[in-house]
Amino acid sequence: MTAFRSIVSPDKHVTLTVDGKSVTAPRGQSLLAFLLAAGMPGAAADFHCAIGQCQRCLVRVDGKVRAACLTVPQGGETIDTGAPDGRSPAWI
Repeated sequence: MTAFRSIVSPDKHVTLTVDGKSVTAPRGQSLLAFLLAAGMPGAAADFHCAIGQCQRCLVRVDGKVRAACLTVPQGGETIDTGAPDGRSPAWI
């Protein structure tokens, strides 16, 4: 069990491609929550607010820059977790 809640029952899932890997995520869960729970947040791990204000969880979704905390995948998206602004993750 994770600390992140989903607004949809856990038996509903979507398939995404994250950094070239096909993964299954709970439908209705934010992309940030999924990436953190799955241990694959990339640069999005450098978030501060989780409500879209800090813009530190930016990722590319189908080539477009999005805040992972405000993005709810519908299925079929391709996610690149590298920082779109070129910054290094805070832990390096």
